[in-house]
Amino acid sequence: MKVLVVDDEPLARVRMRKLLLESGKELEIDEAESADTALSKILENKPLVVFLDIQMPGKGGFELIEDLCKIPEKDVPYIVFATAFDEYAIKAFEKNAIDYLLKPVEQERLLQTLEKLTDLENSKQQGKSTDNLYEKLKSLIENKSDAYLQRLHVKIGDRTLLINTAEIVRFESDEKYTAVYANDNRYIIDTPMIDLESKLDPKTFIRVHRANLVAVNRIAEIRRQFPGKLVVILNDAAKTVIPVGRNYADKVKDL
Repeated sequence: MKVLVVDDEPLARVRMRKLLLESGKELEIDEAESADTALSKILENKPLVVFLDIQMPGKGGFELIEDLCKIPEKDVPYIVFATAFDEYAIKAFEKNAIDYLLKPVEQERLLQTLEKLTDLENSKQQGKSTDNLYEKLKSLIENKSDAYLQRLHVKIGDRTLLINTAEIVRFESDEKYTAVYANDNRYIIDTPMIDLESKLDPKTFIRVHRANLVAVNRIAEIRRQFPGKLVVILNDAAKTVIPVGRNYADKVKDL
């Protein structure tokens, strides 16, 4: 069984390779650190299955799926999502993927996935009817917003507010906590910025600074400041000005 592990984190690839090697299955394992590299290896080596991370710099997992929907159907591998997403993604993954693994991946759960893949391939080889993988992936792309956080839970005493992500202007990290700005109000949650970013649609929210995650449709202006630095100005009531970090400047310029 040819296997391709796609993850931008080297340690995540090392862990997955170790778990696969310890599975007792006869596997030929390859790795890719980006969606573009993964696509090249899929076209060249034609793996049976791809263990795919969703959130990666540049092209993410969904963008790779979009590319796979453009290649010959016979070359499309089985897709298993290996992701830090939680309940927000489960519905989409269960419906349209062969399987999904929540990070940190556990050996027992991985073995279940490998058995499922073996059964699917055996059924295919015997000419038995199986789900159309190509159509499932296309459906996943069409409904990929289902995999992202739609509502944020904010606890205030014995109350829990449900805030639609469409109403959120920005997130700002403050040491152990994260401030949420929505509907001209400020709320405090204990979810780290990095976890929030992995659950939000990257086409809807953009990281402009290590401490600031902003709704794309709330950016009214990008302004250059001396000496060569950028700021974004939001269209909220306060006309908030947020500096753009050097590592995020290229993404902001591409808006």
